[in-house]
Amino acid sequence: MSLGVFAAIGAALLAGTIPVLTKLLILDGIGATTILFYRYAFIFILLGLVFLIKKKNIRVSQKQFFELAIFSIFGYSGATFLLIQAFSFMPVGLASMLYFSYPFFVFIMMTIVFKEKPKRLKILALLIVVVGIAFLMNFKLSSLNIGSLLALGSGLAYGIYLVGLQKSSLKEIDNSVIIFYLGGISALLLGTYGFIYSDNSLLSGLTIKRLLLTMTLAIITVVVLQMVTFAIKKIGSTETSLIIAFEAVVSLILSIIFFNEPWNGNTLAGAVLMLIAVILVSRTADSNRSLG
Repeated sequence: MSLGVFAAIGAALLAGTIPVLTKLLILDGIGATTILFYRYAFIFILLGLVFLIKKKNIRVSQKQFFELAIFSIFGYSGATFLLIQAFSFMPVGLASMLYFSYPFFVFIMMTIVFKEKPKRLKILALLIVVVGIAFLMNFKLSSLNIGSLLALGSGLAYGIYLVGLQKSSLKEIDNSVIIFYLGGISALLLGTYGFIYSDNSLLSGLTIKRLLLTMTLAIITVVVLQMVTFAIKKIGSTETSLIIAFEAVVSLILSIIFFNEPWNGNTLAGAVLMLIAVILVSRTADSNRSLG
């Protein structure tokens, strides 16, 4: 087994812990805005220090900075904000599986907006994901609540982010530089939102435990990004994305173990179908997989 495969497996295992750590913070009484503010602030600081040490050029044009701001609001930070909100209404594992609907929002946007001719395998994958979501919802419309809508919304937001990366001038920027700027912009936006609209200050109620958990989230995000980048260079983005897709299964298993979240045969069947659909989509295009 190559180093690239090991890196991709490690990235999937680490990424699968992010929803669980986030849920631990929520259960400890910290709000979604505060969690994301510190997570992105730490990412901004960590990458900033790395770039400073390496003396890396991180300049971007005005157009690129404007695009970074737009995709931060409606994509990168928007996706994680909606997903964390969903954790308050539904099991972490189920929300994470629904979040993995993003490849199909990408498919729809590329087909309708950019007139990309759909391949049969992608159409099949889209049908599979619809059936998979039905299984996850236990074939009950009553299960389509605010939590599931937020989780699907997070998938849509991340899909917008990925399409934006592909179709904008951001594709010319190094991935770690993109994450650095998005982290800074997201921290600024969430910090401003928190101070204006939150009942409590972002600094109130902070404990060593909460700071350590949030810093751990930031470090995991940066490490996952680097491992994915390494894996893509060694084994290719298609193979890497196939392996990374299993982070959703990791989240599902960990949430059942640590939070005793409910599951049944439909949950497992839905999870399997969602993964099959993701794999089918991954096999049809050599698209880069980015983790925020």
